Amino acid sequence: MTAAPWSLGVDMGGTFVDAVALHEDGRSVAIKHPRAGRRLAEPVVEAIDRLCAEAGIAPEDVGRVVHGSTVITNLLLELNEPPVALLLTRGFGDVPALARQDRRALYEPVIAPAVPEAALFPAHRRFEIGGRIDAQGHEVEPLDLSALEAAADAIAAAGVKAVAVCLLFSHRNPAHERQVGERLRARLAQLHISLSHEVDPAPREFERGLTTALDAYAKPLATGYLQTLADALCTRRLPAPMLMHSEGTIRPWQDLAARPIGLAMSGPCAALRGVVACLDEGARRGAVLTLDVGGTSADISLLDGGHPAFAESLECGGLGIRQRCVDIASIAIGGGSVLQVLAGGALRIGPRSQGAWPGPAAYGQGGRLATLSDALCVLGRLPVQLAGGLALDRRAAEAALAHDVAQPLGLPLAGAAEAVVQAAAAHMAEALKTHAFQRGLDPADALLVAVGGGGAQHAAEVAALAGMTAVRVLPQAGVMAALGMVRGPEESTAAPLRTAREAWAGIAPQGHGPTALFASMTTVWVPAGWRWRIEDDGALLLEALA
Repeated sequence: MTAAPWSLGVDMGGTFVDAVALHEDGRSVAIKHPRAGRRLAEPVVEAIDRLCAEAGIAPEDVGRVVHGSTVITNLLLELNEPPVALLLTRGFGDVPALARQDRRALYEPVIAPAVPEAALFPAHRRFEIGGRIDAQGHEVEPLDLSALEAAADAIAAAGVKAVAVCLLFSHRNPAHERQVGERLRARLAQLHISLSHEVDPAPREFERGLTTALDAYAKPLATGYLQTLADALCTRRLPAPMLMHSEGTIRPWQDLAARPIGLAMSGPCAALRGVVACLDEGARRGAVLTLDVGGTSADISLLDGGHPAFAESLECGGLGIRQRCVDIASIAIGGGSVLQVLAGGALRIGPRSQGAWPGPAAYGQGGRLATLSDALCVLGRLPVQLAGGLALDRRAAEAALAHDVAQPLGLPLAGAAEAVVQAAAAHMAEALKTHAFQRGLDPADALLVAVGGGGAQHAAEVAALAGMTAVRVLPQAGVMAALGMVRGPEESTAAPLRTAREAWAGIAPQGHGPTALFASMTTVWVPAGWRWRIEDDGALLLEALA
């Protein structure tokens, strides 16, 4: 333990900032803080200020501040930032768009492009320059400096904020990429530059190029908010922030500002760390699937014997990112996911999200598009006021759902809301089954652990669709990512959380559903045919009736 007794973990999701203060004796204080429509760092700092004020924590008593977020995950799911420029070896300008000949949807008559190049790097922003390094790392053609200068002029004229450089065989010899980086920095000091030999120094041009392009795509957003956060903590005499990397390690913020693609699964990875630390010994011995539902995404992972699996690549919104990461599958369904009825009458949930601002219509912040949270509100499955202090407007939720879903489908309002929730559960269940089966596990043989603000809201229905019969909701499930940042797997034998059973204070007596349990940090939905009880370790156990 550090000399200072308190550690702070702060996770920024799509809708709320979750903050946890953990004392070395096991005491913990947790809050949820609305993000609202402000700069990214502002709600994080506000959450830290509020947490320290409520817990009476002085700056000198804080030994570390660990931060993670779904900002980069959500960015890659929604692709709502400006495109970047690419610099590539002459003759290879179309490699990022051609991708791999991998037809995943075998029976679709029209296949969408593997990479949304228009959103990421349209053709007019891909520049080719001469110069060649061969497969052994030898220079066979010097870098064409005149072509590089012309590309720099075009990049400056286009006004792009970031550029990705991916030259042939730079993983064997990065000399040409280094030259390009030096000249671009000298010419365009404000340009964010990602070099492939630094981001992903491995063979296969498409994978290396795409990972580097995504790093560049995230860099303007990430560097600005991380620098602002670090400055704000410094003025408060708090430690500089450490960040949760997607592979489960904690690193200085400067490292991930330089390579923000490492934040792609930061929040979900932190939540998984928290699950490993908080599961009891019995649950840790078997197979565990986790369902982490937030405002923008649902994240699924597998624990075997209490240990997470790792992968050498990850997929986010259909985009492959080649970096070592805790093995997590993410789908674009969360509380803020926008609902849409397509021309043929099909219901679509996401990938667009209302996020924190304006948020779902039920938040009363001016949002007019119906979301999954609005459907839950209409069904009475959410409390009058959320944990972050946000009062819900049921009439606004009803109006949005009626206009966007009920009327186009010709359904009564309650029927439309139920259809939305069932569709969301079906999508999550299919993703969960796919993730499990691809790893040699039958979901029926596993325990489902629900975390995140919405995990316990959907977990029992998802479990039933996946053939599972037990769901465990851990204490402080709604802030599990923030807790995982300060209580990782290596600290699973540390002093137990003294607030575990208090998480369920005031919930209704045991019943056999359907019923909504409104706990302090999360909402648990118990469908018909399920029962629940609080276990000795403070976890809430849901079981399907035989």
